[in-house]
Amino acid sequence: MADLSCAGRALLAVAPESRAYMAGALVRNACVADRFRESTGVRHAQFGDGTLAGAARGAGMSAEPPTCTPDFAKALILVLQELVEHGSHH
Repeated sequence: MADLSCAGRALLAVAPESRAYMAGALVRNACVADRFRESTGVRHAQFGDGTLAGAARGAGMSAEPPTCTPDFAKALILVLQELVEHGSHH
């Protein structure tokens, strides 16, 4: 759940109209970093260690909301939708 929370926070750091794109970018970047880490044994300099949290940290995150606000819930949904869609292509 920490990865999902970090990804949601990264989405909150961008304009609402950019959040769907950012969700896809985070998932793609995490995959790139994971492949890089597997082949080299080190984390990717920009995209992290192959986790969503690593990709989100590389992108920049907003502060953690004190509660699950509607905007944060929508951001989490976008990330989950992207994970489902990305998973169906593998």
